[in-house]
Amino acid sequence: MDINDIKNSWNSMNIPPDYRHEDTRELLSRVERGSVSTLRDRLGLISRNLSLLCITGILIMIPYFHDAPTLAILADCFFAFMGVCHMRNYRKIRNLNFSEMSVRDAIMTVGRIESERIKLRAIGMALGIPLALYMCFTITDLFGDYYLYGCLAGVVIGAVIGLIVNYRATSILRKMRSQLSQEE
Repeated sequence: MDINDIKNSWNSMNIPPDYRHEDTRELLSRVERGSVSTLRDRLGLISRNLSLLCITGILIMIPYFHDAPTLAILADCFFAFMGVCHMRNYRKIRNLNFSEMSVRDAIMTVGRIESERIKLRAIGMALGIPLALYMCFTITDLFGDYYLYGCLAGVVIGAVIGLIVNYRATSILRKMRSQLSQEE
């Protein structure tokens, strides 16, 4: 079959211009709105948002420099370190180009990203849990006993949000790996 045969068979297809299959109607409307994103984009968005959250944490700690300078310095160092690490992950994810990689290289790259996320999560918990406890007790000593309940509630809420974010990122990486292994 040469190119002219393919062109003729393509032109001879008689599909009405307004034809839309029921299964693809939702997808087509999302594509037309521009709200379709790839798994790579979604994973990058998580890393970017986490780095922006770290910048917000640095800004939130500024008022505490007057009352608890040690706490503010430790927290700002933690947020700066984690923000840089998340921004580094974001840049690695944004630079991924699966169309230029072999399937094997893409699987290995996704595995590296996943292992780096696990290491970053472990470092974050190892540094963040003692910092959160120190923060709770320092703020309680400065402002009163009722602040301890607010701090503990903040720790619990933060942990729940962290688990949700981790679940989303892990499920995206799992989907990426399964899609790549299907192509292999």
